[in-house]
Formats: sequence, structure tokens, C-alpha cells
Amino acid sequence: MDYKVEVDFSPMYECVNSLIAFTNKQNHNALDAGKSWIHEVQNRFSPAKLQLMREMMKATDNFTLAPYIWTCPGERSVNGFMDWLESLSTGELFDIASQFHMSVPSNLSSLRNQTLEILREWNSQYFSQVNSVIIDKLICEAEERRALLDGTNDKEVYEDATQGMRIYPTAKLKKVILIPQYHARPFVTSTLLDEVIFTNYACDIMPTEPGRPDPKLLRLTRALSDETRLVILRLLTGKQLSFSEIVREVKLSKSTIHYHLIFLRAAGLVLVHYDHKNTEYSLRSEALNKLPQQINDYFHN
Repeated sequence: MDYKVEVDFSPMYECVNSLIAFTNKQNHNALDAGKSWIHEVQNRFSPAKLQLMREMMKATDNFTLAPYIWTCPGERSVNGFMDWLESLSTGELFDIASQFHMSVPSNLSSLRNQTLEILREWNSQYFSQVNSVIIDKLICEAEERRALLDGTNDKEVYEDATQGMRIYPTAKLKKVILIPQYHARPFVTSTLLDEVIFTNYACDIMPTEPGRPDPKLLRLTRALSDETRLVILRLLTGKQLSFSEIVREVKLSKSTIHYHLIFLRAAGLVLVHYDHKNTEYSLRSEALNKLPQQINDYFHN
């Protein structure tokens, strides 16, 4: 049975994504925003508050907010959503979780309260001061992406938005929700549930400085400038391989291969084939085919 693709956006999604991007240290080196953004945000919090935030993020790691943001009625501003979430009884929290067939921890109310404490601090010290143009452009991106859906091209719209993610139908999967995000570029992240998948896809919505290359061109040239990444792409030409198979063929550690796949995925050079049980990778030649034109446009524009 085929699934349906929808596009959603609320500032609350971006608030959560920005917090995750900031607290997830292992991805800092690959963030488009760079270490300068990390340092700038760190200066807004005391060392004790930063440590507490990181500890609480780890403690609430298995509490995903996407289904609650999706479900929230009426105004879904950051404060509006947090007030609504705080007003939910324990029973209502469990009811929403059960609608999405989520595994529900017994301390759900406590996780909700801890999450809200972190988010209110994050919003107060950082997110409420983010350039409003970012939110406006994400709203426009969602509207434009939604307008592309015509009832027959769901998979194509999804693959284009995610720069190469291909989700195969399952008996249970009913809906895939696309959510544009800016802070966590170039990452594409998904919350995988039985019937619904929430996918945050990276958007280059802010203008590039005059004379500077487009982010997409930068990601492509960086991805192709490394010998190991070229070896991986050659392996993936004309076939699909699992992560373990790539590790075995390239003969490098899992962490190293994971690092290189981040750059290849960000550049749109790899197709990710996901069927709810297995994930395999293949070359996405479409990105390579566009490279000469992108370079020509940059040199002559």
C-alpha cells in the first residue's frame, strides 16, 4: 500500500531542531552553521546551564515532540505550543502517543515537564531572538513544496526535498511528513514510527554573499575532494550496499564511514533506500550530472 506525503511547518519544529543541532556535539563539525554559531550560542548560557541542558537532553532522548507538534490544534507558535503541551493531562499525553503507536515510557509526564523546561530556557536565551526572516522563508518553502504535490508524485517530491531519500511502502506506513529546517543543515533527520514518518529536510533559504559559491555547490565539491568518498561512490555505482557492506569493502572503521556518508548525503550524491527494516545506499548520479552547470553558473554569474 502506498503512503501519502504531506508538508508541514511550525516555528516549534525549528525551535526543537535548532536545540538538537546545538546539543548534538558529534555533528558540530559537519554543520553548515559552523563552529562560530556554536560558540556564539554558548556565550548566551552559563557553563552550569549548558551542562544541565545537555544532561536533560540525554534524559529526554526517547521523548519525541514531532507527533505532538503535528497534533497541536490552533496556534502553533513556540509559546502557544508549549502552553498547550503543558496543559495536557497524563492521559492525554498517552492518548496522542498511542495514536502514533509510539513506545510510551511510564514517566511520560516527567519527560514532558523536563523537555518543556529545556525548551523554555532555549527559547528565552536563543530562539526567540532568531532572525524572523528565517521563519518566514521556511513558511514559504513549506507552501511551495506543498504546491508541488499533485497526488501522483509524492515519492518524487520527497526524494527531491531530501536530496536522495527513497522510502519504500510497507503494510503499515500511511503518511510521511516533510518539514523544512534551517539550523541543522545539511542534515536530513527522520522520526520513524510504524504508520508515520516525520522528516526534517535541509533548506538553503538565506541568500549567499555576493561572489561566494552556493551551499549546494560547496557541498558537492567538498564531498568529491576526498579519496575515500570517491572510493565509496565508485562502490555504489550500479548497485545498492548496506552500511556494513560499505565498511567491509572500504576496510575502514564504522565511525569513519559514517563520517564520509554524512558529506556524501549532504551533497545529494547518495540515494538512501529505506524499507522500515533495512537501509541501503547507491550512487545518485543526478547530483553529478548537475555539477558542470553549477560550476559554470558560479564562474559566469
